[in-house]
Amino acid sequence: MIAAYLESWRNQPRFNMLFLCAMVLAWCIYALIWLTGIAWGSQEANILVFVIAAVCFIFIFVLPKYSFRIVAVHYFIMVATLVPSLANGQELMRQSGYFS
Repeated sequence: MIAAYLESWRNQPRFNMLFLCAMVLAWCIYALIWLTGIAWGSQEANILVFVIAAVCFIFIFVLPKYSFRIVAVHYFIMVATLVPSLANGQELMRQSGYFS
């Protein structure tokens, strides 16, 4: 797994730098939500979390079509990036009243 990731750095360094920059952007968005005190489940938080998910989905579904090879380490990083957004989804379900 690690060997495949290191090989991807040798074969596609620009893709990997783009990937790291995108994940840093995602974590900066989480920091923005936290620092500004935006409430989970609010319209602002929904938009920002959607941006994070869209960035990850571009790497999952779009870029492999252009011969960028995603390895398991990339998926683990994206999962770790998407885990904090689960709190926003839980808050939306709580507010909907469907599960009360």
